[in-house]
Amino acid sequence: MNQLKTAAIIMIIAAILTGVGALASVTTFFAGLTTSPALAMARISAGIAVADMLGGVIVLVATFLCLIKAFDKLKEFNPGKFSTPATIVKIGFPAYGAMAIIAPIAVYATVTQLLSSGAPSFVTAQQVVGTLQTVNALAFIAKAVAMLGIGIGTYYIYEVTDEGLFLAAAILFLIAVFVSLLAPVAWILVIAGAGNAVNKVRASYAA
Repeated sequence: MNQLKTAAIIMIIAAILTGVGALASVTTFFAGLTTSPALAMARISAGIAVADMLGGVIVLVATFLCLIKAFDKLKEFNPGKFSTPATIVKIGFPAYGAMAIIAPIAVYATVTQLLSSGAPSFVTAQQVVGTLQTVNALAFIAKAVAMLGIGIGTYYIYEVTDEGLFLAAAILFLIAVFVSLLAPVAWILVIAGAGNAVNKVRASYAA
């Protein structure tokens, strides 16, 4: 449970840094909108891109440092329940973190290509839009797989521990596929649920 709690804490940090970076970028955008709209747009795009990439790096750190190890231990404890979510987590979260890094780079490259072509043709514009749609689709799929894996995993932890906070976290993780703001809330519930589960075990031994 300790590794799961540590992973949750790091994931929350990633979400906070990403959110703060995006908020700062939006603030900068509106501050510079009256003087230089083009520069303001460039700043908000760059700020959000950097925030996303930083968040992606932190997600990868949490994944390889703690999350995968936590699910490996859960798999050893109960292979029947945790084998599938452990596999999904191993696939989903590295892809999720990697896409958070790759997507801004791909967007920057495609936009640069469009701007450097002078007067963009309809075909060039279509190619750029197609690339952006592909990147967004891959990022969404990676996030969906990651949230599905952790959602199933926390549901099975609920079944094993009978700790209701894990059930609530599982539901929020699944909804977070479409509403990303719910993921940090789910991670907070994981931390609280892990603490409660450990206390229950200690209490049972004490009795």
